[in-house]
Amino acid sequence: MAKSRRGRKPGLMTHRRRQVFQEIVASMANGETVSLASLARRCGLYDYRQARRIMKDLEKMGIVN
Repeated sequence: MAKSRRGRKPGLMTHRRRQVFQEIVASMANGETVSLASLARRCGLYDYRQARRIMKDLEKMGIVN
């Protein structure tokens, strides 16, 4: 039986991932700490868990350490 693949491919830069990445860069440039809750608020995400998931995706892509 074939296993279905769900979700986005790990290496694909989506609009939401780009938006979260740009907010991280802006926060770091201003000398602020990057918190998941603030990322979620700024990007219009449902909650901090979505921000955490996107951060993990960006880490897998090698964009964020």
